[in-house]
Amino acid sequence: MRTFVRIPAAAAVTLLALTACSVETGSSNDSVGTEELEKKVDRLLTEKVGQSPKDIDCPDKLKAEEGAKTRCTLTASDGTRIGVTVTAGERDGDKSVRLDIKVDDEPQ
Repeated sequence: MRTFVRIPAAAAVTLLALTACSVETGSSNDSVGTEELEKKVDRLLTEKVGQSPKDIDCPDKLKAEEGAKTRCTLTASDGTRIGVTVTAGERDGDKSVRLDIKVDDEPQ
């Protein structure tokens, strides 16, 4: 039997503020699309905290070149919103780029 422990949004936001992660993502062109970014950010943050955010919104593509950045917004289960910076890391061949994720220290 699985047991789920709900972390209050404020505690989850505090935990996420300490998170910086990397992931390989398939990208055969010069950018990572918004839908793919949202899925990857959601998955990484869920792995770190143990529960999925209510929503992740990444309105802009991310250039697949080292150092490129974009901003996303995480919405917690209680509606708290917090910014997330996604930075492109080194490319690994033609079809992938590492993503580094940093959650803001303070909610919006």
